[in-house]
Amino acid sequence: MGKELLWGYIGKTGEIEIKPSFHEARNFSEGLAMVRIDYQRGYIDKTGNYLIEPQFIGAGSFRCGLAPVMTDDKWGYIDREGKFILPPSFGKAGEFHDGLAFVETSGKYGYIDPGGNLAIPPEFEAAEDFKDGIARVYKNGGWIFIDKTGTPIPDFQRKDEPWILHYSEGLAVKQMDDKYGYVSEEGEFVIKPKFSQAEPFHDGLARVRTGRNGKWGFIDREGKYPFSGKFNQSDDFYEGLARVLTTL
Repeated sequence: MGKELLWGYIGKTGEIEIKPSFHEARNFSEGLAMVRIDYQRGYIDKTGNYLIEPQFIGAGSFRCGLAPVMTDDKWGYIDREGKFILPPSFGKAGEFHDGLAFVETSGKYGYIDPGGNLAIPPEFEAAEDFKDGIARVYKNGGWIFIDKTGTPIPDFQRKDEPWILHYSEGLAVKQMDDKYGYVSEEGEFVIKPKFSQAEPFHDGLARVRTGRNGKWGFIDREGKYPFSGKFNQSDDFYEGLARVLTTL
């Protein structure tokens, strides 16, 4: 019987910083990361110690000092001590982005600020996080884009999916034939297309893999592997740590 795959965290040298021991793990945000043991979710600090013990059915990352969590069948928001600042009263709740978080009440989505004030009334069938002052929402049978006042932006277009293959730290992922590489803002390849999958740079490193079923590794801005570790699954570096799925 094979070893169980668990989530842990590596540092930028590729060494394990927090032992793989979680069934689920999120990126660090504001110094904390959501992790799951069996069916309970809590929060650890960068030493791997619990700041908030696993106790929630659902949970998201801390932003603006608050994290969305689910108890019973409702979502609310807690502070870093695990105390509810906004009581569980929402059918669904997102993380704060650009100072707003989507929430669902009575089947409709709107947006609140960290004080719990309604910033955009609940009038959408679905809603996504804000990014750079713009969010995508579903209304009247179609997706539209709104600004932070809730006003539609009718002429907004996402050219070449910039939110997915967007520029990050001066480089962008670009596909040529069936391979991916990285281009500068002038559109010139800085790292040749040789990867089967490639993700944007975060904290100076980017996730890549070669081969359809290959394991994930990390490259620097010169396209070199700073460490040899390869992982079944991994995520970008945030606040100096990256979550990885592996065995000890």
